[in-house]
Amino acid sequence: MIFGVVGAGIMGSNLCRCLADRGIAVNIYSRSFEKASKLASEIGGRAYSDVRKLVEDSDAVVIFVTDDRAVLSIVDSIISRGRVDGGLIINASTVTPTASSISMEILSSVGIRYLEGPVYGSADEARDCRLISMVGGDRELFENYRKFFEVYSQSVFYIGAVPKAMVLKLALNHIGLAVPAILAEVLALITAWDVDLEVFREVSKSIWFGQLIERYWDRIFRGKPPRFKMWMAGKDYRYIASALKEKNIPSIVAEALSTIYMMPSATEYSDKDYPQIARYFIDLANKIKEKKI
Repeated sequence: MIFGVVGAGIMGSNLCRCLADRGIAVNIYSRSFEKASKLASEIGGRAYSDVRKLVEDSDAVVIFVTDDRAVLSIVDSIISRGRVDGGLIINASTVTPTASSISMEILSSVGIRYLEGPVYGSADEARDCRLISMVGGDRELFENYRKFFEVYSQSVFYIGAVPKAMVLKLALNHIGLAVPAILAEVLALITAWDVDLEVFREVSKSIWFGQLIERYWDRIFRGKPPRFKMWMAGKDYRYIASALKEKNIPSIVAEALSTIYMMPSATEYSDKDYPQIARYFIDLANKIKEKKI
């Protein structure tokens, strides 16, 4: 079993570590060959400067990149020299349903099989092979490659035809990413009106949603390496809104949450862990109180 991994960011790099720890050969491609080479040296893998060659040399290739444009760019590079017989692309990136469907259509036209396999979980889960994988595509193809997903996943769910797995991933992200954004406004409100944050925390512990607040409290106030960057949360909400609009459904909440996460886009907060959106709003409330803005 030889895995190819496209993308050496937070998720791709930790997936490579997971696979290497399980004794699996790993081929790595990144837009930065230096980054791919460094990771390959760390885990004993092989770095590639040509993604097409990586596909040819791998039994299955997992793509972990940031957005629609990056995925479609990779797809274009793969098909640039014509037909490839065999091989499987697993698109684990969170993209729009439309981008996933287009990727499948393009790759299939040159003989490359495609499954979408978005995951729930972040850096730690990828590193420890504990991701939750949702798979979309041909059922028989999935069953033939199920063992590949099971290598890095604690749970694997077949969802249905493309792009149903991608839709489900966006739906789950809508819930998971909403809590810190709501907390951001809540804590700004409390700060603006000089209510003690610790009093709020203690009272919340007696209410059903107190556990949700505790889940994020340290990540807001102590700061940790990003599991998922703030600007990427904003991107995901743009994609959720787009998917809703495509079916003529109002996207009021998704658009509002996208705006919240995109507010710090020109600041140092943009690349921070997404729960830090609450810290950004607290700082904003304090600056307004002090009339610095």
